[in-house]
Amino acid sequence: MPLPLILIGAAVLAGGYGVKKGIDAYSDMREAGDTNEVAQFTYDNAIESLEKCRDQQQSMLERLGETKLALMRDALTPFVDTFSRIKNIDYAGMEVPEEFLGDIAKDILDIRNVAIRMEEAVGGTVGGLGAGALAGLAAYGSVGLLGTASTGAAISGLSGIAATNATLAWLGGGSLAAGGMGIAGGTAVLGGIVAAPVLLVGGLVMASRATKAKEDAYSNLEKAYAAAEAMQTAESAARDIGRMANQTHRVILDLRKHLDQDLEDLQDVVADNDDYQMYGRRDQELIVRTYLLAATAKNVAETALLEEDGTVADAIRESLKNAKIFLRKIEDI
Repeated sequence: MPLPLILIGAAVLAGGYGVKKGIDAYSDMREAGDTNEVAQFTYDNAIESLEKCRDQQQSMLERLGETKLALMRDALTPFVDTFSRIKNIDYAGMEVPEEFLGDIAKDILDIRNVAIRMEEAVGGTVGGLGAGALAGLAAYGSVGLLGTASTGAAISGLSGIAATNATLAWLGGGSLAAGGMGIAGGTAVLGGIVAAPVLLVGGLVMASRATKAKEDAYSNLEKAYAAAEAMQTAESAARDIGRMANQTHRVILDLRKHLDQDLEDLQDVVADNDDYQMYGRRDQELIVRTYLLAATAKNVAETALLEEDGTVADAIRESLKNAKIFLRKIEDI
């Protein structure tokens, strides 16, 4: 075969190989782009879902914070004021059920102190609290609203709490630093993920890098799936906190319903006669029942909702269990 024909044939083959190479590169780049779009879509959807969940749980925490504040201001403080007016109380003679036996005088003092701390912290107004502080009140009671300074100055947000509980900072919309924690922070504290993956691939315009682009895209997709799974775990943890906040809210409202009624009757009794020794059995039973309602409500309101690691505390589960048992027995006390 003449040499020119051989060269022409080789050139055609080489050209054909080059065209195939170009087609393969184009296909790889297109596949990389499509895969990255799926990865980004998966990750963005997970973020949106987690943020929506966070907003829902934040609302529940804020509502619980408002419920606790109202309990302290509108029920426990008036109870202490009324109870403190009663003279000659025979604590030893108060017929308290065995499971509630304890130092009644100390309990009354504790209730008073809780009410005082509340006044110091927020001045008794919901309007004085931001979303973060309401979340702190929901999670910890009035103690969570007080700073660590020797003056006991009230904090305006979550700055004091957030230093030890990043979950609450995230759920309450607060921050460890002014910039906030964001999704990565929420996922980290609730789902065990330290950082979110970077899912964007840039600068892949050379055909020689098409294969690498496709490999990177599938790596991104794996990261996106892993991040989405972690954020689903975070959602589950956040919803558990929200459910517990909702249960606590309902129990406090149930206690308030009975406490408000008995407190009104007790105020009428004390207005007529403030000497315990002059009370009949019915009025003495009213005092005992009102005290038990106030003490139980205070215990529920002051029991921490979260552990230091941000998970739901066993103590609040136990406190709610005991309060529900008490509510079922209240008619017999």
